[in-house]
Amino acid sequence: MVQITETLIRKRAEHNEGLIFSLEELSLHQSDIEKIEHIDKWCCDLKILYLQSNLIDKIENVSKLKQLEYLNLALNNVRRVENLKKCENLRKLDLTVNFIAELTSIESLRQNKLLQEIYMTGNPCAKFEHYREFVIGTLPQLERLDGTDITNTERLAAFQSLEKIRKSIVYQQNNYFIHQQKMKEGTGGQWYADIDAECETIEEVSKEEEKGEGEPQSNEEFWRTPVDYTPDTRKEIYAKLEEERKKAAKMRANVRMNNVPTRETILERDGKRLNLNQGKWSFTLDDTSNSREIVLEVAIPKYLSTHNIDLDVQPSYIKIVAEGRTFQLTLNSEVCPDKSSCQRSQMTGKMVITMSTLCERWQSTKRVSEPSFREENSKFVKKKDENNFLELDDADKSSELDFSNIVRSGNKGKPMSVKPKTVAKVKPVSSDFLDDPDVPPLM
Repeated sequence: MVQITETLIRKRAEHNEGLIFSLEELSLHQSDIEKIEHIDKWCCDLKILYLQSNLIDKIENVSKLKQLEYLNLALNNVRRVENLKKCENLRKLDLTVNFIAELTSIESLRQNKLLQEIYMTGNPCAKFEHYREFVIGTLPQLERLDGTDITNTERLAAFQSLEKIRKSIVYQQNNYFIHQQKMKEGTGGQWYADIDAECETIEEVSKEEEKGEGEPQSNEEFWRTPVDYTPDTRKEIYAKLEEERKKAAKMRANVRMNNVPTRETILERDGKRLNLNQGKWSFTLDDTSNSREIVLEVAIPKYLSTHNIDLDVQPSYIKIVAEGRTFQLTLNSEVCPDKSSCQRSQMTGKMVITMSTLCERWQSTKRVSEPSFREENSKFVKKKDENNFLELDDADKSSELDFSNIVRSGNKGKPMSVKPKTVAKVKPVSSDFLDDPDVPPLM
């Protein structure tokens, strides 16, 4: 049984920032609620209330909802219309597919002057003769009944024959109650005793006794056994569904918890890491194609979020933990965790881990160019053992400079001679030269 709590209402009031005192619309459908409670105290300004697809037996605790305009109680176990007199602003009432057989209970809605629409399709009273005429005549404020507009002709005819129709409705609903009582007593709702039916019942009872009274009914038998559509059977079905839901959740929890051994016995033994693959994920390890790196590909399911995957790369092993399942693999050569990288495909979910290895001797990456055939046979190719001095031909030896005789031995203590400076010669001036002061001198 699910109760209406403050936490539940706040959760359904997210559109109103979790505030319930000013809530005007509340949806509590498909919540397995069996009783209406606390709503009239916590949500006084409520205008729209959805309670369809629950297990509510009675309309109650809504009298303080003065602003309520629409109440939806479809697909519940309601048996009569009641406790709606003080909902002054009620305009629409949905009671589709309930168990209302007491059609005269709608007379309590006469004081709801603003009521315009009502839906009662799928109730036992909807099969009564003159059902529509009685509802129209009893509630003159209605404009639509079961989704169909009410015409003036129907309204006038219903008013004229209301007393006669009411007697017929009372007789039909009394017969319905008698029929339901006989169904509970086991006579099959018949007005007479059927001998063959009783014999079959006795045989069935004897067979059940042979099977054993304490033997529980299997799920297949429960769902295949035909039953009447009553409030009690609806509660049994909901209880069975809840039982199966809890059993399935328990089985899933057991599968996840029982298959995960302890850390000490699996991940490490005698100080050595062990290989482990709890998730049974397929993987490939490439440590031969390239001597400087190791590539590991693990096919992790793509539905697992990357945020929930824990990757740990160590010099001698690698470990992946996802959804409580561990994948651990030891490595033949040591790797550098700081230089490792990891990538994951968004389409397949496959994870690729690239790890750089630690080698004592690194091979030079620079390639030495080998001399060509022409260079090997050329006389200009010099051997490594030869001294690289400047060589001259015999013809040029005469012009060789002797740097040892730059300074003569007899002039070691004397200063170097200084050459006199040359003085420019001045030409004599002719006798006919006239010095003009306006002409600048030629320098």
